[in-house]
Amino acid sequence: MKDSEIIDLGRAIFGVFFSVGTLCLLGALVTKDDWFAGAGYLLIIFGVPVNLLCILGFLTYGVINTSKFKECMIAIGILLINIPIAIFYTAIGLNSLH
Repeated sequence: MKDSEIIDLGRAIFGVFFSVGTLCLLGALVTKDDWFAGAGYLLIIFGVPVNLLCILGFLTYGVINTSKFKECMIAIGILLINIPIAIFYTAIGLNSLH
């Protein structure tokens, strides 16, 4: 795998989960429909293991192919950006329930 492909894969995984999370949050805030809130909750439930598996995959690949370790760490860093965003979105979603 090329260096740029590793980072692009990390960006793509980040982008998918960020986009779906944003869609769920905005859908819940705009429509006040509980379906969006439930979908956002399920996204957290299923997204955490998927992201952790991706991080583990990048880490394993980086350890096996030491020449790609730096790129794998960059991809892992990109994926880790989702954590504070998810916490922030969860706080907004929970505060909007009142």
